[in-house]
Amino acid sequence: GEEVAAGNIAEASMAEHRDKRAKPGPVLHPMDEPLLRKCDALMKILAKKNQAVHFLRPVDWKKMGLHDYPKLIKHPMDLGTVSERLSKNAYARLEDFANETRLVWKNAFIFNAPDSLYFKAAKQLSDMFEKSLEKFEVEAESVNPLQLDTMERCRLLLADMAANPLAEWFLEPVDHVGLGLTDYMQVISQPMDLSTAGKKLERNEYMSPEDFSHDVRLVFQNAIAYNSAASMFGVVAGILATVFDRRFALLTQAAASDPGRPIPDRPGWPTFAQKKKFYDLCTKLTLSDLNQMVAAVQKSCPAAVRSCGQKEVEVDVDELDMKTFNQVILWVGTKAKVKTEA
Repeated sequence: GEEVAAGNIAEASMAEHRDKRAKPGPVLHPMDEPLLRKCDALMKILAKKNQAVHFLRPVDWKKMGLHDYPKLIKHPMDLGTVSERLSKNAYARLEDFANETRLVWKNAFIFNAPDSLYFKAAKQLSDMFEKSLEKFEVEAESVNPLQLDTMERCRLLLADMAANPLAEWFLEPVDHVGLGLTDYMQVISQPMDLSTAGKKLERNEYMSPEDFSHDVRLVFQNAIAYNSAASMFGVVAGILATVFDRRFALLTQAAASDPGRPIPDRPGWPTFAQKKKFYDLCTKLTLSDLNQMVAAVQKSCPAAVRSCGQKEVEVDVDELDMKTFNQVILWVGTKAKVKTEA
């Protein structure tokens, strides 16, 4: 009876947790029949791994004498329960299934020391699990692409990151004063957390998806820098950073096939129409002209030039100030004209 009760409590609290978040709107990666079969096959593969032996059934903490287990673990979960719920079609989205499975690893991370057998087993299973999820997400995206504005996709991604059970420690600013972390501000020059990133997103403070991803990555980089990569917080931040990077890559690939909304015009900066004209002119340039143009921008407005490989650089038009933009478009215009006349 104990195990069932624990399972029911977890189920009720997860359902309540989900209902608070469930808003009508676009559904990313809905759990359809083919996806359900893939998730079921994945759970069977995981259950056969040596590391999974500790996580197949609810933790019988009374029998094992682990009397502080219920104090520390608020949402018990095990792989058997997830499989059973999967067979009852309890998950509306791939992410709902993923999050309930992630609870299994989270509980092991909280209760066990990072150098323990249980912690390491949970981390290895988590890595296998996330690798498979990546494949599922790519396939789901190709079958069922969401026609959404890129910044809207960033909102959905942030909501998913915040709902990931592993994100519990990164939802609000670190209360370094309350926690007595006197050296926090010496180690961390720019604190960041998911709710702050969410507020900036709502206020349209991010000019591009890359600005948004920079802040979200900062949350996890800070946790690793302050706590060390081998600590519990470091390990969890590392997992979340990997999840975010792969989901963000998926989002930017979707945006590349559907550019979505242009960045809103800013006073004193080039307008969208001007940037489009500049882009169209650049397509007419020779490689040596393009190289000259990049060199000119580098000199006048270095913030707009980014390295994206050993010898490759790109000019971010959104970062070009008006003075540089006017100089460059004039030069590009004459070059493109010469080429069309020739």
